[in-house]
Amino acid sequence: MRRLWGVLWGASGIIAFVCADSSSSVPRTPNGMLWAGTTFQLRATATADGNLAAFSNDTQVRVGQVIRWQWQPASPAGQSAQQGNSAIFRVRVVNDGNAWDNLNFGLAQYEFDDTPRWTVALFENPAGDGQVPGSRQISGAGSLLPPGSSMLYLVRLTPPGSSIPTDGAWASLRASTSNGANPQTLGEFTAGVLRSTWVPLRAWCYGNQVQHVAPVLYQGQLFWMGTDITTNDTRIFWTGDTVENTQQNAPLGNERRVYGRVLRSFTPTGFSLTLGAGWFMGRGSQLIRIDLGQVVSNNTGSDPFSVVQFPAGVSPRLDLEPLVFNGRLYVAGSDNRLYAIREDGVRVGQSAPVPNLYGAFSTNLVNMGRAFYIGTSNGWILQFDAFTGTLRTARRITSQSLHSLAPTPFGRALLARAGDREILGINPNQLNVFWKRTLEEDIVSPVASSPLSEVGAIVTRTGNLLAFQARTGVNLPHYPQRVFEDQTLVRATLGFARRADRRATYVYILAQRDTGSPTQHQAMFQAVTLENPFNRVAFTESSLHIGSEYLPWMLFTGNRNISLCLIASRRASDYWGTVAAIPLR
Repeated sequence: MRRLWGVLWGASGIIAFVCADSSSSVPRTPNGMLWAGTTFQLRATATADGNLAAFSNDTQVRVGQVIRWQWQPASPAGQSAQQGNSAIFRVRVVNDGNAWDNLNFGLAQYEFDDTPRWTVALFENPAGDGQVPGSRQISGAGSLLPPGSSMLYLVRLTPPGSSIPTDGAWASLRASTSNGANPQTLGEFTAGVLRSTWVPLRAWCYGNQVQHVAPVLYQGQLFWMGTDITTNDTRIFWTGDTVENTQQNAPLGNERRVYGRVLRSFTPTGFSLTLGAGWFMGRGSQLIRIDLGQVVSNNTGSDPFSVVQFPAGVSPRLDLEPLVFNGRLYVAGSDNRLYAIREDGVRVGQSAPVPNLYGAFSTNLVNMGRAFYIGTSNGWILQFDAFTGTLRTARRITSQSLHSLAPTPFGRALLARAGDREILGINPNQLNVFWKRTLEEDIVSPVASSPLSEVGAIVTRTGNLLAFQARTGVNLPHYPQRVFEDQTLVRATLGFARRADRRATYVYILAQRDTGSPTQHQAMFQAVTLENPFNRVAFTESSLHIGSEYLPWMLFTGNRNISLCLIASRRASDYWGTVAAIPLR
């Protein structure tokens, strides 16, 4: 936006019958003002009946200085710099006064770290090419400029070395006039660095094995499965030590341990999660419980799994993420009921039935307080009592099928994704809609919510990350942000995490690129600073493995400086199933 401020020096008045030479020959500035210092001879006259009656002596008058400046940002307010380069912000100022003048500059810097790690500098660019080479670094006063002329100023933000953590930097350029009056902010700038890195830790399946379901943590150790693609025989693996005791650049865990009994013709499907020592997942249309105690003790006398029994004619909805709450596993059934299951795999309760007009369950099950929420294919939100299973409230919030739900902290909002392009904010008590937005492109991720602040996020098909206020739906500053340049995505998974020893929250994005082929895949992964999306870390495709297909799953082991974000590859072109471990930023 074009800005202007001015200070007038000197006094002005009106005298009747004042004569002065103000012809066009008097020099003027390019904007039409009289130059400061211009002098005039003034004489006052008086007439009576058209005749000169009296006149004064000549008086010399001198034009005072008018201080007035304009400024215009000449670059975006936020930028990303590749590691080794700098972010350059440009502001053009124009002397719109009537005398030679200059500005006095001040440059403020802010980072999340108590010790600044970025280098911030101000340059004067007489050539006007916007380049730092050939420009003069200044501190304080800028050059004197004649009326009507301009100067381009460059604010350079240089990131620290690649080994130094950073959450980005902010800078503010302020200026005051030559007499110290009217300080103004000429620009506020946000800079981040784009870094490229690799996966430092990984766990492996055997050769010829793929992963069909997500790994889990049990007592801090990682458990995963590999299924032979020719026989469908499955092996169970786990780490010999807790995951967070893994050393950088070492195998994931002290060693890979293998359960001695092969699960014959066992192909896991659907969701995968733990309750106590029970590892629950699908097998065909059944819900299976694996006894992890039997696995860890390497008791191979019998298969370690059992089938969780559902009523006759009812099958578990393995495509919908269940919920662990109050020592129970809650799973949606094909009959539109919720079923409560104990740690030992025994079904102990069920919810009230749901009328057919609401449609089939279509979202993950989420919890807020003593209420469960689930969405349906007909656009309804259902609220169940978490302890009695009764249906408290039901409200249709959209005409489209609901795909995902996300509760926000403090129980003040429930986020929903509907159809291909719609996101909504919902009052969790009355289930009325706070706000609704329809995007201009398809959404390819579930809606996600930060556990630390009332912020939601989604990823679109063209690689845009959209972060917004959960209560209003209004975008956060600098969003949407294109985090996957020149890419088309088929799906994405989002996760939020903030280390206890850091101040910035990070959004972790696992995406699958649209290769145009159902048999060729490529995963991509980035960690983005939520408060500064120009600051990002991207993991190379070779590090994620060429041709890799990752499960839509993400697990954080904690929030310490040794904690990890775990993602699992079904397989890749030259590798079989793996689990990648990425240190938290």
